[in-house]
Amino acid sequence: MSSAAPSVSSLPSFAQERPAVRFPRFFESRENLLLLKRTLAAPVVKALEETARGAFFASRARLDVAYLDPSELLQSVSNPLARRFLAQDIESLARVFGAAMGRRHLHAQLEVLADDRCRKFHTDNVTVRLLCTYVGPGTQWVRNEDAVRGNLGRTDVDLETANRSVFRVPEAVRECTAGDVLLMKGEAFPGNRGFGVVHRSPPIIKRSLRRLVFKIDEHACGC
Repeated sequence: MSSAAPSVSSLPSFAQERPAVRFPRFFESRENLLLLKRTLAAPVVKALEETARGAFFASRARLDVAYLDPSELLQSVSNPLARRFLAQDIESLARVFGAAMGRRHLHAQLEVLADDRCRKFHTDNVTVRLLCTYVGPGTQWVRNEDAVRGNLGRTDVDLETANRSVFRVPEAVRECTAGDVLLMKGEAFPGNRGFGVVHRSPPIIKRSLRRLVFKIDEHACGC
């Protein structure tokens, strides 16, 4: 990185007050999904893409919201700008998420992957999950009104047929873009049983793509 490169604080992603305002409202609402669209600055994108092209890693940490230190998650991130940006972003997201959840401790995960995780559309038995794909295709999801929940978990047909049967029309499938923050209420959120967000990881193996993904859960992370 040249000495003329901008500092992390000057690299815009989203207005910092938005999560602090929108996260609590989301937790109090009947909505099951909140998507914050973000445009990351070009130098940050380049640094994150360099990280995703490096060695695979999967780092997990239990974060203390009162004394946030994401360094355990960033041990495999060698690019200086990527490391500073991720530290700042993870701290910001975890702080607001923890405050909205009323939790001091959260479970976080940062990983580089190149496989098709969670290939079937499904719901999660969690309260709320935060996902941010920094590099590569983002999480795919289906709105409540477009989902055919009775077809979730089908085993009588092949994978692709099972997936297609979960949404009413092909264009119902939405996909996050790199940098977006997605909050999804799961089946364990109070009053949300039967309305967990229908989603899956995007298929990337056939496209030879990689993803850099960050995740926060109230409890230890799963699929």
